[in-house]
Amino acid sequence: MEPVAKYRDYIAAAYKSLDQPDFSFVKRGFSSRPYDPLVKRLRDYAAIEEIAEADDDVCFSYLLKGRDALWKLDLSLVGPFGIFVRLRSRVARHDFLHYGKADLTGFETKILDLLKGAGIKLLTSVDLSLPLPMTLFNTERQEVRLYHALFSDRSRLPWEC
Repeated sequence: MEPVAKYRDYIAAAYKSLDQPDFSFVKRGFSSRPYDPLVKRLRDYAAIEEIAEADDDVCFSYLLKGRDALWKLDLSLVGPFGIFVRLRSRVARHDFLHYGKADLTGFETKILDLLKGAGIKLLTSVDLSLPLPMTLFNTERQEVRLYHALFSDRSRLPWEC
């Protein structure tokens, strides 16, 4: 099975077509706010600030503030997928957190447990880099990766900025 196959059903259900995607699910998703119950639980452990969505986003984005660190959490409108990343002046691939990562702090483990309990699959930089034959507005078809379909149609991957 090709690596991107496990995501294809979610992408097809949301966009209806990879060649001529329908983005109407985005507005419905932002209106229905499906992650609010999860975010409410997360607020018991972190100060959370929602970041206003950009026109090219297909996810909710949050900043989580700990005592001496900052994280970003993106939750996809396409399906139950997330990105949880340590924020630094320059984010690298190893800053993307996921279940089983060796150097998690206690705080990060608690957040990951809450996400897992809510059915959120956290994606690694390897997952996010998987090529996907899809037509988007900002990213050239041959450059589209799973990240673009699930989170944001910005032409660069988050660790390339």
